[in-house]
Amino acid sequence: MNKIITRPHEIDKNVRVLYAGNHYISLPEIDVEKASIKNLNIVSLSNKGLVELSGEEALFKPVFYKKGEKLEIVKSEVSEELYYIPNIKLYFSNGDFVIIKIYADIKEKGFVYEFESSEEIEVYLEVNLDKLFFLRFNSHEIEFKKEFKIDKWLKNPALNIYSYNIAFSLAFGGEKDFDYEEKNEKIILKSKTNGTNCFYISVNSDMDGASTTLIHLKRKGFKNIYKEFYNWLKSKYIKYSQDKDLESLLNKNLFFNYFFSIGKDMESDNYIALTSRSPRYYVSGAFWERDSFLWSFPAIKIIDKSFHDYIAREMILRHSKNAGDHAHYIDGTVLYPGFELDEAASYFILLENMDVDLDDIELVKALEVVYSRIEEEYDSRIGLYKTFLLPSDDPSEYPFVTIDNVILWRGFINLKNLYLKLNWYKKADMLQKKIDGIYNGIYKYLVTEVEGKRIFAWSTDGEGNYKLYNDPPGNLGLMYYYDFVDYQNEVFRNTIDYYYSRKYKYYFEDAKIKELACDHHPNTPSGLGLCGSLLNPLMRKEALKWLKMANMDYGLLAESFDKDTGEAKTGVGFATGSGYLAMALYRILFEE
Repeated sequence: MNKIITRPHEIDKNVRVLYAGNHYISLPEIDVEKASIKNLNIVSLSNKGLVELSGEEALFKPVFYKKGEKLEIVKSEVSEELYYIPNIKLYFSNGDFVIIKIYADIKEKGFVYEFESSEEIEVYLEVNLDKLFFLRFNSHEIEFKKEFKIDKWLKNPALNIYSYNIAFSLAFGGEKDFDYEEKNEKIILKSKTNGTNCFYISVNSDMDGASTTLIHLKRKGFKNIYKEFYNWLKSKYIKYSQDKDLESLLNKNLFFNYFFSIGKDMESDNYIALTSRSPRYYVSGAFWERDSFLWSFPAIKIIDKSFHDYIAREMILRHSKNAGDHAHYIDGTVLYPGFELDEAASYFILLENMDVDLDDIELVKALEVVYSRIEEEYDSRIGLYKTFLLPSDDPSEYPFVTIDNVILWRGFINLKNLYLKLNWYKKADMLQKKIDGIYNGIYKYLVTEVEGKRIFAWSTDGEGNYKLYNDPPGNLGLMYYYDFVDYQNEVFRNTIDYYYSRKYKYYFEDAKIKELACDHHPNTPSGLGLCGSLLNPLMRKEALKWLKMANMDYGLLAESFDKDTGEAKTGVGFATGSGYLAMALYRILFEE
């Protein structure tokens, strides 16, 4: 096998952005110094990805005037209300300031640009729609036509957007003192603020839909839209008064995951799951079963159990036909082939947190499809299951991987329990034999001795060859989390001691943050590995200390970070990864 490893490029300097949106609309890159919005994206299930609108400099750029003179921004201060709503205070050279909030309607296809000032300031919002992209992994530019129109309902400006296989519209309005002009391919929205005022921006499938959505937003009023979103966040955020830093980390990652790992298709109202809606993440706009089922969905369950059960069922039905393939398009078809056992097994991990309707034959059949696919990888000689790719999505040197089989072992227990509820006793008995076989196979073929101590190997060929390794997305510390071992288990303790020592090549003894790196990013510790350490009682105390030292993506999880500064080096804007961190923190702070 030609072992090709696809390594991400390291970031020289990570730039802070804010973000906003709901499940219909994402605003993933809000400039913290100018309060401009670089881009906006919506879901297009029919096109298997996200549709991204972008400007050369910014899609939406606010410019401020006083008595006709342009105001110069000299400083900004930023915060996030209830860990999600952007709040940007801009200071001008003349001593004035303006406070800007950007927030979506919690349910509708629109958002608000709110401005507040103590002095009368003229606010111009430049709409610079220069580029249209399909967003899957990369931003793929597509040709399009834009058409400026005045809608018949409110006489508001609207923008129709057409490409060869997609069409939609934006509509624009204001609360009061609203005007506009079209100039040099730009739409300039105009208003004044002496106190509080806003612009409304809506998106829909056509101009009628966008403009009638705008009417609805104006009828509700920006104060009620803000109050509704704020109260929703307030009802969902998790208080942890013992440590405000951990409270911030928990909630920032919780909400970013909720709004950026889930989307709602504007064309059909179907929900989709994906790695991230942020183009900052290098494989955004696509679906990984592991990332959603093992990391993101448990965090969604913390916010809304009924929505978790709904989205889990929908994604099982959509993606089970290609269970285990490396990456899927958001419609469930294969984007990137290569079987990954941990991903296939993740369907059954979901069952532990779901309230399954025993009459839901469609769901049960989908799970049976997953089971049949996994059985293709069974080796009856040793009782273990093969994988082609590792949890890092890179090729495995040996096919039988410890953590993959541990996850499958846990998943099979969940599936067996479902069979018992369905009174499928023969199937439950058959599955119990597989469960026992995996357990015995791991101890027989995946335990080796290093310097007189028995430890879990990473993988084996079942013929005496094995590899010592610890892939952070499948951190071996998770063997405890999946209930395969007690943390006092001698082999488990020896395993953790080995990998977190100078004996292991991806442990940095002299680093300030001693989380492990890996083949995928060999020079930088893993944020995902850090989550695994949080879930491991043997590493938890150290991991919490490291977490507080690692700013990563300005409080959001990054795939990897600098071992001394804690700044993000790969994988920023990583929404499902944020779900993993939120889930891990919630579990250790409130459940254990």
